[in-house]
Formats: sequence, structure tokens, C-alpha cells
Amino acid sequence: MENQSDILNKILTKVVNIEETMKEHMVTKEEFQEFGSKIYSHVDAFAKLHETLDQELVALRGKYDRLEERMVKLEQKVGVY
Repeated sequence: MENQSDILNKILTKVVNIEETMKEHMVTKEEFQEFGSKIYSHVDAFAKLHETLDQELVALRGKYDRLEERMVKLEQKVGVY
């Protein structure tokens, strides 16, 4: 039969092991906030890239439409449809 001292030592050992595991694998509040800031920065950069690509797509569509109009006019003048 285990005595109270042995039981207390086992409990203390488990608590110490849990604390060590937490220190190794968990982050501090500051580290978590820093990580969150990095995520927000990357999301903002991605959103800006998406916005830029949308603007360029609109410009390319306009250019394509103008080119198509010119081709239709040329085809009509030449008699090719």
C-alpha cells in the first residue's frame, strides 16, 4: 500500500510534467498576438493583390472589346464575316 508521501510525489511529478509540456508547446499571449498580426498582414496583402488583379482584368476586358470592335469593322470593310 502506498503511503501519502508516495501519492503526493506522484501527483507532484505529474504536475511538473504537465507544466513542462505546456511551456514547450503553448504560446504566450504576446506570441499569439504577433502571429495574429502576421496573419492579418498576409490576408491584407492577398486582398490587395486580388483588388489589383480585378482592376487589371477590367482594363484587359476593355482592351479586348476595343480590339474586337476594330476587327468587326475591318471584316465588314473587307467583306469577311
